[in-house]
Amino acid sequence: MLNLVQYLLFGRLEDKRVGRYASIGVQSLFKNKQKSAFTLVEGAVPVALPNSQRQAAFTLAEVLITLGIIGVIAAMTVPALITKYQKEVTVNELKKSVSSLEQALTRAQVDYGDMTGWSYIQSGIESSSDLIKIERDKFVEVYIMQYMQIATDCGSDNVNKCSNYMITSLDKTSYKMNITNGRIFITTNGTLYNIASDTIVQKDDKGNSKYVSNGRLLITVDINGKSGPNIYGRDVFVLSVDSSAKKLQMFGTGKSRDDLKDGSEFSCNSRTAKRFYCGALIQQDGWQIKDDYLWR
Repeated sequence: MLNLVQYLLFGRLEDKRVGRYASIGVQSLFKNKQKSAFTLVEGAVPVALPNSQRQAAFTLAEVLITLGIIGVIAAMTVPALITKYQKEVTVNELKKSVSSLEQALTRAQVDYGDMTGWSYIQSGIESSSDLIKIERDKFVEVYIMQYMQIATDCGSDNVNKCSNYMITSLDKTSYKMNITNGRIFITTNGTLYNIASDTIVQKDDKGNSKYVSNGRLLITVDINGKSGPNIYGRDVFVLSVDSSAKKLQMFGTGKSRDDLKDGSEFSCNSRTAKRFYCGALIQQDGWQIKDDYLWR
C-alpha cells in the first residue's frame, strides 16, 4: 500500500496535451534507464494503474469558480423557495383555524338547533354598554368555546392574561389588542382567537357621534398565537359571524377581487393598516397566496 501511495503521489504527472496520466518516473527507470526524478523504496515494485481507474483532477481555481456559481444560484433561488414554503404553511394553518371554528359551530347546532335561532348581539347597542359584553361572552362561551380545546382562557374586560399580545400593521404602528373589546382565548395548538362586537358610527339627535353594535361579531385569528410577525395578512386574519348571514365567513366575503385588493380601508394592500380582507382574498383565490398578494 505504501508503494502504491508513493507511486500515486510522485510517479504520475498530468499530460495536458493527451489528457491522460503518464508514469514518467517509472518509465524512465525501467525502460530508458535514465536518472529518475525519484527513488523507489528498495524492493518496491511499481504498479501501473489501468486507464479505466485514472481520473482527471480539478484545479483549486476550478473548484472555487464552481462554488461561486453554486452560491449565486442559491442566493437567487433559496429566498423564493422559503417564501413559497411560508405561504403554503400560512394557508394550511389558516384553513385549520377556520375548520376548527366551523366544527365548533356545527357541534353547537346539534345541541342548540340551527344558527337562525341563536341569540346574537342586538344591533344599535352602544359599544360602552355592558349588555354588549354580556351578549358577546354568552355567544362565545355557549356556541364556540365549549366545543374547542382551550389552553388559555384570557377572559374579557379587565382580565389581562393576554394583554401583552401585540399586532403590528404594515405601516409599522403597533398597538395592543384591546381585551375590553373582545373575548380572547388560545387553543392547544397555539392559535389565538379574539372575538369582539363590530361597531358602526351613528349620530344622535344632537349630532354627536357614538359607536353602536351592528349585530356582527368579528373573529380575529392569529394562526401562530403570540409568535411573530403578528401582521394582518401574514399570520393574523379576520372572520365574522352576524345575525343576518348567520354563518361563519371571512370578513369581506362576497366582494369582488378588485374590492378585496383595493378600494376600502380594509383592503389587502400596503396602504391600509388593518388588512381585514386578506383572508377573504386568499379564500377567493382558491386557498392560495398568489404572486400579486402583498407579502411582507
